[in-house]
Amino acid sequence: MTVMKRLISMALIVASTPLAFGFVGQDDLAALKQKALAGDPAAQVRVGMSYALAAPRNIKESIKWMQMAADQGYADGEYRLGGLLDVATNPPNPTEAIKWYTLAAKQGLKDAEYRLGQMYDQGRGTAKDYAEAAKWYTKAAEQGRPEAQYRLGEMYEQGQGVKQNYSQAMNWYMQAAQQNRPEAQYKVGTLYEHGEGVTKNTQQAIAWYEKADKLGYPDAHDALKALEDQ
Repeated sequence: MTVMKRLISMALIVASTPLAFGFVGQDDLAALKQKALAGDPAAQVRVGMSYALAAPRNIKESIKWMQMAADQGYADGEYRLGGLLDVATNPPNPTEAIKWYTLAAKQGLKDAEYRLGQMYDQGRGTAKDYAEAAKWYTKAAEQGRPEAQYRLGEMYEQGQGVKQNYSQAMNWYMQAAQQNRPEAQYKVGTLYEHGEGVTKNTQQAIAWYEKADKLGYPDAHDALKALEDQ
């Protein structure tokens, strides 16, 4: 994984952190550590995140606390431990990461389901397996994770790991588009423009392209210009 991709992935892990995991003052951190040392897995995760989000970060210390929570079978701890091993360590350890993502995903944690789908999708820490990726993306998508909905839409459009089905592609693109994902809004516009999985409707295509364009998606801007030039 390139440095840029690792930074983006780490940003995604942090972005999925609840607001309650913001920076913790030293007094609060001391009290939190007492709860964590007493075996509270939620507190262990919060302490771990305080180290992961600190400036400078202390990934080794963060992993230590996440491991405590993960070893208790706490899904959020398993997921975050996997994330640290996946993108925050040097070198990364995707094989160990996938183990923890899997444990969290089997408990129904949508962020872990999505990350596990990515691992199979990209062949990171495991053999590339589009069918297995689609399985985990579907679980995350059904829980409303827009990135999973979008990628699942792509898989149905392209026939990757699932039978090609434009109606299903439109279904998942639409769900992500309704959560203001510009790449999904663009894809909804494309399917309307070409009548794939839905009745052809140029006005609907324009409407969705405009939504994506307003969010700065360049392909949508180009698609609008192409329709205007026809």
